[in-house]
Amino acid sequence: MKNIVKWAVAALVISSVASCNDFFPSIPGTQYDLEDTFSDRNKTEEFLNNVYSYVPDETCERWPSYYGGGIWTGGSLEGDITWSSDGEEATGWTMGTAYASTDWIGYWYNRYYMAISKASTFICNVDKCTDASEADRTLWKAQARALRAYYYFNIFRSYGPVTILGEEPVALDTPLEELLKGRNTVDENIDFIVSELDKAAEDLPAKYGDANLGRMDRGICKALKAKALLYAASPLFNCNPDYADIKDIDGNQLFPQDKSKEQAKWERARNAYKEFLDEFDGRYYSLQTVRNSDGTIDHYESYRQAASISDFTHNTEQILIRLSDHNLIHYQLTPFHKGCQDESIRGGLGFGTTQEMVDLYFTDKGLRISEDPDYDEYTGVPDASHYGWAEDYKDPFNPDRTLFKANTDKTLKQWAHREPRFYVCVTFNGSTWLNTNTNDGEVTTELNVNGNSGFNAANWDAPYTGYGDRRMAPLNGDEEGSHCAVLLRLGDMYLGYAECLSACGQYDEAIKYVNYIRARAGIPCYGNGGGVDANGMAYINYPQTREEVDSRIRRERLVELSFEWNHFFDVRRWKVADMAVGDNWIYPSYHRGGEGGVIHAMNFMADPPEFFEKVEMETRVFGKQHYLFPIPDAEMRRNPKMVQNYGWTSAATER
Repeated sequence: MKNIVKWAVAALVISSVASCNDFFPSIPGTQYDLEDTFSDRNKTEEFLNNVYSYVPDETCERWPSYYGGGIWTGGSLEGDITWSSDGEEATGWTMGTAYASTDWIGYWYNRYYMAISKASTFICNVDKCTDASEADRTLWKAQARALRAYYYFNIFRSYGPVTILGEEPVALDTPLEELLKGRNTVDENIDFIVSELDKAAEDLPAKYGDANLGRMDRGICKALKAKALLYAASPLFNCNPDYADIKDIDGNQLFPQDKSKEQAKWERARNAYKEFLDEFDGRYYSLQTVRNSDGTIDHYESYRQAASISDFTHNTEQILIRLSDHNLIHYQLTPFHKGCQDESIRGGLGFGTTQEMVDLYFTDKGLRISEDPDYDEYTGVPDASHYGWAEDYKDPFNPDRTLFKANTDKTLKQWAHREPRFYVCVTFNGSTWLNTNTNDGEVTTELNVNGNSGFNAANWDAPYTGYGDRRMAPLNGDEEGSHCAVLLRLGDMYLGYAECLSACGQYDEAIKYVNYIRARAGIPCYGNGGGVDANGMAYINYPQTREEVDSRIRRERLVELSFEWNHFFDVRRWKVADMAVGDNWIYPSYHRGGEGGVIHAMNFMADPPEFFEKVEMETRVFGKQHYLFPIPDAEMRRNPKMVQNYGWTSAATER
């Protein structure tokens, strides 16, 4: 198993592996032996900083296997990447042309194992650094242990259960037969991750302050523990009959099949979420909430800041972030805006979103579009009754904010009276660009073929779906300085806890945490028996069954965490990503094939009203094998003890 030897060798040297300018600087091209490294405090800290450099910067999605991001937006129903060369990994995945032998398919597998090896080397050697105090060494070791657990989780969520290498880094003179290890089971993976996070949490402060943003602390450990257990309890990993035949060479099932233990995993996850919330909710973290001058909640700005890449210094919600220094995400989320003077609002909106995703957002009544009697659907090219607006459309919670301007043919009426999260996340034709403090004032984005950000002006810098992703676009334009990727926040924790509570039959308590999210979003909460919620809105009745409560939690999660790199994994762990016909909760009823099938969009190569025709854009591929990445073919070939994931075969048969 030559790759383990490679990891062992890599663990003996320190070199710069980061592709962006990292918040934690690594050693620029310098190599030291272990004795030299761990005899010096500065070099020891640099080694730890290098271990941190593997924390993913998910804002680098254009070239994920180069910059360390992922394919999670463009590789899911949330997104479509216009730039074929920049988004080839995501496009290859959605088009079904990625195989176990594809070069990039093992990128995260190899990257995180390298990080794991470096973390283990650090843990085993840091106490040699007598140049640092015992207290500092204890903190550093705990951080490295938490990082190692996090890297194992990141492999697990993509590739399923993998080989646990253990505490000690592999020695160079280890006999080959001892290097050949098979995969550990799901339960062994999760138990190791959880135990490591618990152990690290014992020695870490509850929460690091501004000077150490991004460092592993106890809050992060407890939150990651709960999320790992949520994954373990979810249908993909918990008694999944499709994976019953995935066994190691000794016949041991890698994916648990014991139905008598299925419910206990939900309870274990529920308890972990409660443990986190009991200590941290309201004390160290709270939902980010911004108020207007009159004291009312600005729901748009509150939600925008919750996962903002810019407003992280005093953010009350963000738990785990990765700090970086590049403007890649600014460019990919900002429209072309031909003719505008201010360069800060000019970009290449290469990240679009689908009609399916647009239709998941609620109306301002807190209803699905299929439930709202005032939502007017159409087929084909709509007539004039479906588009245009007589006056500037303002944010009802902040009338100083223009969402789109009066027009005769730029906006669909369907884009009015939607919930605040829709306007934060989606750039639609005729929408007002979010940065208005420019020489150009309030700029209208036009995505139709002859518009200022359409194909004839921008070519490949226009979204081919007719909708743009704007979830994390910087409010103040071009962000050349530090920003962050938000990897875990409190809203995620609330909805994960709600999921576990529902699985344990605690429906009222589950809905309570969903309602915290909806109240911040400015839409009516769920409740039975009449009355009004915290915002004075009438409750929406809901049936108290596991299926109905789960449906509401899942829909809320898809909306609340949209474009935050969760959709790709959530629909898989729920085991719904191959849904034949949309259920109108996770996928619209017109959609066929879950993450696969025909994707719908605006007719971006036309002007209104033809632009508004909802067309079939492309057909994506999703088979049962796509629930997990394949174990890289090179790994399969050099290790006879390694077994492949469901549905994947060797390169020789993948044609």
